[in-house]
Amino acid sequence: MPALTKSLRREYTLLYGSCYVRPARKAVVDSVARGLAANKARYQKVGDALGVPWYVIAVIHSLEAGGDFTRHLHNGDLLTARTVHVPAGRPVKGNPPFTWEQSATDALRGLRKWKDWSVPGSLYQLEAYNGWGYRNHRPPVPSPYLWSFSNHYTRGKYVADGRFSPTAVSQQCGAAVVLKRLQEAGRAAVASGPRLLQLANPHMSGPDVKAAQRLLQKNAYGSFDAGKPDGDYGDLTAGAVQRAKWELGYPQSAVNGNFGPQLAAILSGKKALSPVFKKRRAQRLKHVSSTERAMRTRIVNWALWGVKNSGRIGYTQDGTVRLSAMRTPGALPLATDCSGFATFCYSWAGAPNPNAAGDFDPRGPAYTGSMLDHCHRIPKSAAQPGDLVVWTPPSRGHHVCLVVKPGADPTLVSHGDPSGPKHLHFTAEDRSQRRNGHGTAVWLTAF
Repeated sequence: MPALTKSLRREYTLLYGSCYVRPARKAVVDSVARGLAANKARYQKVGDALGVPWYVIAVIHSLEAGGDFTRHLHNGDLLTARTVHVPAGRPVKGNPPFTWEQSATDALRGLRKWKDWSVPGSLYQLEAYNGWGYRNHRPPVPSPYLWSFSNHYTRGKYVADGRFSPTAVSQQCGAAVVLKRLQEAGRAAVASGPRLLQLANPHMSGPDVKAAQRLLQKNAYGSFDAGKPDGDYGDLTAGAVQRAKWELGYPQSAVNGNFGPQLAAILSGKKALSPVFKKRRAQRLKHVSSTERAMRTRIVNWALWGVKNSGRIGYTQDGTVRLSAMRTPGALPLATDCSGFATFCYSWAGAPNPNAAGDFDPRGPAYTGSMLDHCHRIPKSAAQPGDLVVWTPPSRGHHVCLVVKPGADPTLVSHGDPSGPKHLHFTAEDRSQRRNGHGTAVWLTAF
């Protein structure tokens, strides 16, 4: 019996999500689903005792016994005797005639310990109930036990034990097909299983998103602030996930904004960091504690240098001029715009480029738009000295300031006009931006 691997789980999820009933079979599928739902109480009584959802028992009953309560759930043999066909001689205990409940409890005895009754977990056990022969056939055939009457199955069937016919077509409604119909009609609440949470358009939302946000906010490794848990998987949450993965020691190739079961298990304490992750985490935190702090201090110092020399720093958006001082730290007189000034402060401080991966380049992008594209979004409460705040709309940003001192009302350095860089509070700059139609402040970090 194959394990329910990530690959197999993904396969079940994709097939189920893209499954639809063939139009010619729709009436039959609806009839089967209604009949099973009508006997929900009977299925549920057996299921509750075993920890098996009623709808799993129902679809097995449909396929093995045509929904007939005078037949064994094992294989459809009559309840007046023990089973004759595979598995033969069941139930071992008791004497015939058996009740359907006795037979069903015996048939499902192996599922008592199974806990994953999500869509992939249910389909895995349903396929196992019938056997893995369709996967072992070459070429493999999507099991009609799951997919008959759907777009995923055309032909090919075992017509007897060990005898496969490539032209035979199943005349039974597949388990996955009727299960999905029960779900679509609101008759069965089938869990989808753990979602991979990620940035999407529209945003993913729901209680699992809120649970992820709370884990990010409070865990044994520190707070990776995603802002107020609101159940909306936006930029702040994705940025917090990225920071969490980096600090927890994920390999660089896996440091992204996707929140999956592994990260949930680590943050909740159900899964320990591997030795490799622990080593990488220690190295990164050591680097952060010394190098990053020094970089942030230098960024702030250069920003305050701008305030001190504001009389000699003009304002221009001329592309041939605004970044010309990149290679000459502290050059005066200086002419640049808000994003150019912020870029100078980072470049001269030896900090990461807030505009793009790689080294600073006077010919490269250095605009509010490139900062919005490249930096990680953070909540205002997580801003540190040297971070940035960009006002929108437009979507590419209108103005950027450097954070000098965080807090409830952070102090900033703003270079937005010919009078040069100014030292001011966030609330003052925010009022000015809002008056001019730029009402959303986006907080960013390049670290």
